[in-house]
Amino acid sequence: MSESDKLWKKTKQNFANWNLEEIPFSESASSLQSNLDKVFTGRTQELSKIFNLLQGRERKRILVYGPVGIGKTAFILEVLGVLQRNTEDTLATYISLPFETDLATAALIALARHMPEDEWAQQLLNNMGLMSESTRKTKTKLEGKFAGFGGSIEAESKPVNAPKFPTLTFQDLLERALEKYSRVVIAIDDLDKQDPDRVRQLLHNAQGMLKGDAWFILTGHPSGLTQELLIGERGLFDLALEIKALDQPTTYQMLINYLASARIRETSKDPINPDSVYPFTLETANNLCERSEGIPRWFNRIGSYVLLKAAELKADKITPDVFQQGLEDVSQQLRIHAKLSAEDYYVLELVLEKGVLSDENITMDELKRMKVQEFSQILPILDKLIQFDLVRRLPTDKAAEYQGNPLLLPPSEQSDEEE
Repeated sequence: MSESDKLWKKTKQNFANWNLEEIPFSESASSLQSNLDKVFTGRTQELSKIFNLLQGRERKRILVYGPVGIGKTAFILEVLGVLQRNTEDTLATYISLPFETDLATAALIALARHMPEDEWAQQLLNNMGLMSESTRKTKTKLEGKFAGFGGSIEAESKPVNAPKFPTLTFQDLLERALEKYSRVVIAIDDLDKQDPDRVRQLLHNAQGMLKGDAWFILTGHPSGLTQELLIGERGLFDLALEIKALDQPTTYQMLINYLASARIRETSKDPINPDSVYPFTLETANNLCERSEGIPRWFNRIGSYVLLKAAELKADKITPDVFQQGLEDVSQQLRIHAKLSAEDYYVLELVLEKGVLSDENITMDELKRMKVQEFSQILPILDKLIQFDLVRRLPTDKAAEYQGNPLLLPPSEQSDEEE
């Protein structure tokens, strides 16, 4: 046995000592797909609203919106999973909006991928430069594949060869699908990754398709789907559903569910039983839930890095000291992965130093440092920081206000830690 093999076994044993087969936390909802029904927690009111609509025959258009990392993707995948498990006459499909692609083409891709026996559907995929279902089956694994929904992240990073008449082509394929199914649901995720003006134009161009014979679920967040857009397109959506942060008890139950999904041996799920959150202590389990502020992406990010730090330290359990060291790693990695320019970093430090950055508290000297004259000129940088989950826009009726991700250490503390 090589030294590397020995190291692998030793590392595996570290997690086995915690009664874990693997790290259960993941910032990507796609990687949780096989366990989503086991870890998904809360959102009962929101689910009820959608499920009530789905009891009707009339086709509906649903907008699911909320901040970055709030759990929109997991929410709609849970909805589709319920449909797939409980209905035989519904075809539920999912796609993350591909790069520079219109909504009709995205819907066409999602639908074609879920019609593997339809030769024309597979030919359409080939013509767009995408893998047909037959080609996909020859691969042992596709990175980012959304099991059960035929979705994949492969289309997100490159443009596709859209058909000449995507709306008409989609409608033709939809008619073929409706010969077999009484209801077709198309979920198009990540409109928030587009410029707000482009989102507005995409929705305008797709009005005919969206009001057609399929159900549609779209997602985005307020910086991409502004209040103005929601009001302007109010006739387009039958339900605009806001996804908010989870409360403390729900977040704590989510922690128990995540850990239970990776247990080697089944343990108690009683919230007051220390075994339910081990290797976290009851104290650090609560610390995790409090620091994540009910935002699933932050929850997963903290949980993952804290476990990694505990493994690195060969800790028997996650004490407050181990937890704090994990938080420091989170702060460092957030900055490293963002790949920011000097101007981006300057704006980020301004946000962190001021606590809240707005047009009212930024100085002329600070604007001159960035070679701009008005606060509005740095909004593209702030939007970029939002996309990297470094900054969030506060929900206020006042002028736009921005606050740093609370997982980031203040500049002075970050400098001390790096030294």
